[in-house]
Amino acid sequence: MPHRVLLVREWDAQASGSGCCGRLGGIGHELGETETYAHTRCRMEEMGRVYRAIVSEFDEADVTVEVVDPRNMIWLLPSIWRDARRRGMSVTEALRQVFRGTSTAAVVADGKVLFAGEAPDPAEAVEAIRAELARAA
Repeated sequence: MPHRVLLVREWDAQASGSGCCGRLGGIGHELGETETYAHTRCRMEEMGRVYRAIVSEFDEADVTVEVVDPRNMIWLLPSIWRDARRRGMSVTEALRQVFRGTSTAAVVADGKVLFAGEAPDPAEAVEAIRAELARAA
C-alpha cells in the first residue's frame, strides 16, 4: 500500500462556487474585488508549489498525494485518524494529529502532521516527507 500525503488547503469551489480553475473575485465581480480574497489565493498558490515539488520527487506508486479543503471534516478527520492509527500511534497521539491536521496549509504524511498553519518551503516539505516515510518504513 502506498504512503499517503495530505495537503490541506482551501478550494475555490467551496469558497465561492468559482470552480477549481477559477480565481476568486475580480473587477466588477459580485464576490468582490481582486484584493478581497488575495490572502486566500496566496496560500492556495503556496500549497500548489508544495504539491508540485512532492509529485515531482516521489513515484505515485509509492506516495499518493491528496489535496483536501480544511472544511471537509467528514473526510479529513477520519482519514488522518485511520492513517495515524494504522502506523501505530496511540489514541491520544492520533487525536493530536487529527486536530493539528485540520489547519490550513497542513502537510500530513501517513497520519503525522509535519507542517500546519503556514505553507512550508517546497524543498523543506519534500525532505520532511522523505524523512518521515523512512521512519514509518
